[in-house]
Amino acid sequence: MAQKIDPLIEALGLSMWRVQRKITSQMSLHKEIGLTVPQFHLLHIIAREQKARVIQLADQLDVKSSAVTVMLDRLELLDLTTRVPDENDRRAVTVTLTEKGEELLKEAQNRSLVLLTEHLAILKPEELEKFAEYYALLEKQER
Repeated sequence: MAQKIDPLIEALGLSMWRVQRKITSQMSLHKEIGLTVPQFHLLHIIAREQKARVIQLADQLDVKSSAVTVMLDRLELLDLTTRVPDENDRRAVTVTLTEKGEELLKEAQNRSLVLLTEHLAILKPEELEKFAEYYALLEKQER
């Protein structure tokens, strides 16, 4: 017998999906330069790590190293990343952003913040505070 789904949970899930889809589709910088969302996410991780090995990037993206290698090939063609031999392990390479990659990522982050600010502007300050609190709880959940 199928489990009965709470209508409130179903409505909330649908609403979350619609909002996420709307926001993602409006973050168009990656489309303008021909990047996929995962490639864009990879740029963000590389920026945070500053120097990252392919295996570390694969772990953080929860994909195989070969998938990261394919993404890096594309990012290098666009002069957004560079790979250099690892000083401590000659079988490995470290990945860094180029100046062009850093500039592109900053532009994308600025656009994202503007877009999120616009979407969240309908909330009063106290509602926004509560929303952030609830969203952080959802993010911490292990499931």
